[in-house]
Amino acid sequence: MAYRQTSIMDVWDIIRRLHDRQRVKEIARVTGFDRKTVKGYKRLAQAIGLSLEEPLPEKEEVLRRLQESAGRSKVGRSPRAQTLLAPYLDEIRELINPVQKDLALKAKTAFYVLCERHQDLAGQVSYPTYKRFVRLHKLSLHPGLSTCRIEAEAGSEVQIDYGKMCQFFDPASDRRRVLYAFIGTLAHSRMKYVELTFTQDQRSFVCSHVRMFSLLSGVPKKTVVDNLKPAVISPSLYDPQLNRAYREMAEYYDCFIETARPGHPKDKPKVERDVQTVREAVRMLIVQNPSASLAELNRLILDWCVHTYGEREHGTTGEKPYTVFLERERPALKALPGQPFEVALWKTATVHPDHYIQVLGKAFSVPHEYLGKTVWVRASERVLKIFYNHQLIKQHVIGDRYRHTDYGDFPENVRAALDTNYLHKKLLERAGAVGPAFGRIVHGLLSVHAYINLRTVQALVKIADGTTDTRLIEHAAGLIEQHAIKPTPQNFRGLLAKLAAEVSTPNLLPMSQETSELVRDISYFQQ
Repeated sequence: MAYRQTSIMDVWDIIRRLHDRQRVKEIARVTGFDRKTVKGYKRLAQAIGLSLEEPLPEKEEVLRRLQESAGRSKVGRSPRAQTLLAPYLDEIRELINPVQKDLALKAKTAFYVLCERHQDLAGQVSYPTYKRFVRLHKLSLHPGLSTCRIEAEAGSEVQIDYGKMCQFFDPASDRRRVLYAFIGTLAHSRMKYVELTFTQDQRSFVCSHVRMFSLLSGVPKKTVVDNLKPAVISPSLYDPQLNRAYREMAEYYDCFIETARPGHPKDKPKVERDVQTVREAVRMLIVQNPSASLAELNRLILDWCVHTYGEREHGTTGEKPYTVFLERERPALKALPGQPFEVALWKTATVHPDHYIQVLGKAFSVPHEYLGKTVWVRASERVLKIFYNHQLIKQHVIGDRYRHTDYGDFPENVRAALDTNYLHKKLLERAGAVGPAFGRIVHGLLSVHAYINLRTVQALVKIADGTTDTRLIEHAAGLIEQHAIKPTPQNFRGLLAKLAAEVSTPNLLPMSQETSELVRDISYFQQ
């Protein structure tokens, strides 16, 4: 059964009203206390020497008398329930503050353990009584901790966090995977947005924000986020580096991002506490709907946010989150832009000597003056933009082909060589000079497209130039043709090393391709 704790200032207010000749019924209605409680404090006022017929003493004097009276009333007071707990004082202390600190229990958990161990306490001692006992004997693990609750204005702030929920079966990968929850809590109304996901990458993180803003029908002034990798590249107390896609999203929606200090979860306490609440809700939904898919779970958890959690009176504010959101929070949010934000991939890339960068499994040309530079790449669904020092230097339309080339990115001498196929002609000549087998391999690579396998051919020719024994090169090329081995530089270099080791073995002569064609297995001669 709950009770209302009365402070000494509540008593002072009742005494003032009694001295003002207000009726007991009226005082009870205004202050919210029971009429019996008001009458009890009326008797207390008389007991400490206050009279309705005499002027009321100074406030400090009345408070002093009330405190002295409270001290006297506690002397010799020993409620039955408190007496029942007294023999277990050391046991409770050991449960809350054990020698092995990683086994320390919360005070509430210790109460359940105590009742389980001692059945005579069950039903005899209530949890509120137990809490008063723990507080009286200062058994809490952190008795000196205090907090200051700071409320936010409507529409001013949303706090973001990821939380690990449980293991959940993913039909797409046919295995159990870790299920995470993206949680956004509006600081004023405590209204939540929850989205379940298997990933915590950059794209998923930004997409969750876009869907959250769409569902809320507005954007808060600022977003408070932890130092999550999808949001913060390098955490710092003074200069955190935000992810480019996340910053771009904030600029599009005209909101601001604030990062919590590293190691300070209380910088976003409202969503930090919600992780436990959401975890219990998700697990409950999974138990109730064991065959639900991820999409169905997301629909159920959003329904829980609105109709279960949203319609339940909040323990701190005393108001229903969804009602407060509709009445005060949503009107205060910033309006959404006309079009939803287009989520793009941001990443860095190095411009290679052949004037290309590698992004999304494709190659894109970059102007000659940026060779060897590290550039930023923004890849949307159809367009790829390349930036250097925050300036746009190149733009490509993403097509189905592998290589996206603008010949204007190359210097004049290279363009001339490309136009006349000079480069790959020289490579074919050098490969043919090594041997016929090696020449056929290079010709096969360049016949697909003169530029797709250009770097592969250059690497193979470079390896051949560095090998003094051309017989090894031809032997390796023959093995590649005979066994349909992929002619990559790694495979070619490995074959050369193996053949060189065989040549260096005593009494073992290298076998030419012509000789190897005459070799038969032992079973051939047993027929």
